[in-house]
Amino acid sequence: MSQELVYRIYGMNVATSLPLPALKSPLQAEVSILRGSNPDILSAAFSANQKLQFDGHRALLNQPLFGKLLIEKQGNITLDFHPSLSQAHTITAIQGSGLGTMLHLRGQIPLHGMAIATDKGAIVVLADSGSGKSTLATAMLLANLSVFTDDIVALQPDKDGVLQIQPAHRRLKLSQPQLHTLGIDTSTLSSTAPGIGKFGWDIPEDQFADAPMPIIKCLFLAPARTNSAHAQISAIGKLEAFQRLRQSVYRPRLIRVFDHEQSFFSLNQRLQHQCQSYTMQLPELDKFSSLARYGERIANQLLSL
Repeated sequence: MSQELVYRIYGMNVATSLPLPALKSPLQAEVSILRGSNPDILSAAFSANQKLQFDGHRALLNQPLFGKLLIEKQGNITLDFHPSLSQAHTITAIQGSGLGTMLHLRGQIPLHGMAIATDKGAIVVLADSGSGKSTLATAMLLANLSVFTDDIVALQPDKDGVLQIQPAHRRLKLSQPQLHTLGIDTSTLSSTAPGIGKFGWDIPEDQFADAPMPIIKCLFLAPARTNSAHAQISAIGKLEAFQRLRQSVYRPRLIRVFDHEQSFFSLNQRLQHQCQSYTMQLPELDKFSSLARYGERIANQLLSL
């Protein structure tokens, strides 16, 4: 059996025998990844075909691509996966559904997007899937900026109440064209999940933002593209930003399921008090000679906000 290690991911110390592409932690684990047999139902109130069950302390996820995950508030995540599921696909499920649901269970509402580190603090870009955030994350790497995450954005207040983004993990989910732009040979990479056309690629350690950092700007990425040769970035008021944030939560339905409306309200209120928010439309890639040029232009705009 592989040796169990502790990793620091989303602000949690996670023990597992799987090699997560995340920071190792010298601290005692508060979350343990286990293998075992999970029940079909948590109680008679549920049916076996439900994708999500919650009994007040435990959440049971039934995911066709992976299998069943039992997430317990006190810290255990038990995997009951298909025997043929690869290690890479198992890691995808842990870093996404497993730990993302654990954050929700603990009232630490995760957002969905990507984030970069700057000399002044972290800039967070919140976005729906398919809106270009992975392309943006790739472009920021080419612009020599460090990236915190490209999926789950985990936030925690420091001792003074300042919201900080927590380092996630180094694995990005990128398409073959995106990886070829980076000069990466995809023949050695695994897909991120069964039947999914994206590959898992780990950010170089020197470009991974590996320490918590206060959030200084928050941008909401629009799915539509602009015809300009630069990003269209517009400041918005606190009320509009407050109203927009819910749709930028990672799996927002879990707020209601876990009865964490107050936790989300507090997070939202604190974020609006702490930083200016913007909307952003990205330009079309074909207006640039390369993804690197695209990244340089947008990075300069973000850094000048």
